Amino acid sequence: MLRSLGLLLFTLHVQSAWGEFTSYHFPNPVGAMYDLPVGEAPGWSESTWVSLEVAASNVWNRQATFIDTRNGNTYTYLADFEQETAYANLGFALTPSLALSFEVPYIVHNSGFMDDAVDQFHILIQSDRFMRNDNRKFGNHFKIQTNGIDQLTTEHAEGVGNFKAKLKYWLWHWRAGSPGACDCGLAISGQAKFPTQRRQHGLTSGHNDYSGLVHLGVPLGANSGAWATAAITKLGANDTFLGWPRREWLQMYELTLNIGLEGNLSLILQGRADSPLFNKQYLSFNYTTSTEQEQLEEKIASGWNSLVEWRGSENIGLGWRWGKGNMVDFLFVEDWAIGTQNKAADGLYVNNAPDYQFITQWHFAF
Repeated sequence: MLRSLGLLLFTLHVQSAWGEFTSYHFPNPVGAMYDLPVGEAPGWSESTWVSLEVAASNVWNRQATFIDTRNGNTYTYLADFEQETAYANLGFALTPSLALSFEVPYIVHNSGFMDDAVDQFHILIQSDRFMRNDNRKFGNHFKIQTNGIDQLTTEHAEGVGNFKAKLKYWLWHWRAGSPGACDCGLAISGQAKFPTQRRQHGLTSGHNDYSGLVHLGVPLGANSGAWATAAITKLGANDTFLGWPRREWLQMYELTLNIGLEGNLSLILQGRADSPLFNKQYLSFNYTTSTEQEQLEEKIASGWNSLVEWRGSENIGLGWRWGKGNMVDFLFVEDWAIGTQNKAADGLYVNNAPDYQFITQWHFAF
């Protein structure tokens, strides 16, 4: 729980006249190459919407090396940077049940103070520092190597790596009484991601990816609702990880609760889980430490878990709504994974996706 506080994500989420409730984007560096899908409410309240999500996040891991047990290849992975992102989304309701939207992410990798801020917080609360004291501070490094050969031409990524088109069919309409509280029922959607940049720049896989999603939600009274999204993604080729034991099919599951409280206040709870990006059974972790405890900490700090285990995050926050669907949210997000891998004593362990991020999101509908 102490590290959860250290990985606090404080999100400012401003919405005006709901169009479509779309969840937060979680900036795992490899997942961003595919612009993996996030959860969405089944429907929408207005016919046209424009949204902009602006975020600053800290991404960090201790450099990790893996050995491919099939052929002896050596793979190196390092993601240590601060990231600013802007996700722009434009949507149209073509009919009351059919909507089309487009998403463009702009991503910049920078150096900054967030690494040191987390380390200093861990020192303050006398928590485990997760080997941050061994890591270079204020870094801006994104390195992927196969047998010592760099697969990226730059460590400092910037630009629009992908473009996404989404089509949703709202089969069953079931709305809460308050606009935007729950545009629920049942919907299915398809998403296609197209690269707009060379994959060597680190922001895209360089090939198309396709996702199918199911969205199901139920109103909980006039001011509340719950909805879930399940997604499956077929990944295209990615020469950055050529030869790596890469999975071609990924899954995502997300649950959102928007609970109306007294007056205009609401409680927002979200949880998401994404399936592994690589097949762990073909990888052997190459330790640089010797004792059992050091090796445990090294693996936890390496980013290994975010690559080969289920990745997750949960979101806890309060929202204030006024007018026709206007809303401001303050959210807490933590990254997590399920299991007792690495001889961890508890059932949940952190997996160093990003450490934390600050988000401001505007949503306008007409």
